[in-house]
Amino acid sequence: MDMDTKLEDLPNEILINILEYIGSPVDLYNSFNKMNRRFDIILRSICLSLDIFLEDKQSLTIIRYFSAYCNRLRVYNVCPLISLEQFLHLRSLTLIEPTDAQINSIQSTTLPMLEYLASPASMMIFDCLFGNNQQQWSFLRSCNFYFSHFPKTKLSWQSNRVLCTLSGIICSRMTLSQLLSLLPCLKHLRVDMISNDSSNWNLEIFQNTLLSLRIGFDELNYDDLRILITPYLHRLHIEIYHEAAYINFSYLGTLIMSLTTKLKQFNCDYRASEISMDEIKTSHTLFRNIQSIKSNSYDTISLICRDMI
Repeated sequence: MDMDTKLEDLPNEILINILEYIGSPVDLYNSFNKMNRRFDIILRSICLSLDIFLEDKQSLTIIRYFSAYCNRLRVYNVCPLISLEQFLHLRSLTLIEPTDAQINSIQSTTLPMLEYLASPASMMIFDCLFGNNQQQWSFLRSCNFYFSHFPKTKLSWQSNRVLCTLSGIICSRMTLSQLLSLLPCLKHLRVDMISNDSSNWNLEIFQNTLLSLRIGFDELNYDDLRILITPYLHRLHIEIYHEAAYINFSYLGTLIMSLTTKLKQFNCDYRASEISMDEIKTSHTLFRNIQSIKSNSYDTISLICRDMI
């Protein structure tokens, strides 16, 4: 009772800060719901993060109670009863296995405050990224599309100068040229290049502004790296998926140093059963500090090199 009295003596702004620090919507709901009218109002004013793993009664109750004031939502499984239109002030959204209805709800009109999005992509999402000024999100700065293919661009699409981080996109040389032309302020990109790509770069339509690049190949293409490594690139992460792929570290080091003097970190993941660290370290001065680190896969070697140039 003394604790309740002390809490009630505090101004609403301080109470909101304290309750937001607790963080767990379940704990907040069970502890303070229906305590009194003032706490009911305060609970509905808190900016919270909701992590939904199961579509059970408790989760749906929490969503119904807090959805209008939730600023971050992460849904980890198929939960078809969750309607995104309830989340009026959402700033961060992560959907691992969204339904078609949920994907179709990811629009700038439905979620106008969105700053971060992780979800499979759709044409509606691309339209809201590259449509006219009324269609585009005003605050969306970072997207992760879980390796969706970037489509052929529409003639009506316009440049987006807000998005600066894009992860999980699959492109050909042609579609990546188009994508970069639509994102003149892009700084951080994670992309997989399609295999057996017969298309060509269109260097006339884009200026590369990347500070960090994570790029995946079936087999390493040095010419593609030559196009994508900028003079200001700070981080480069190369992933090679084909088991028999060969990396010429001597040539790679020479190529990188000819293109940038700002590189601070280099990562390389490739499939192999054994590795000669001494051979890589002596192949080029750029890799003199390279180390092998633990990989998430038993057949993948992960390398990292810091403090390079």
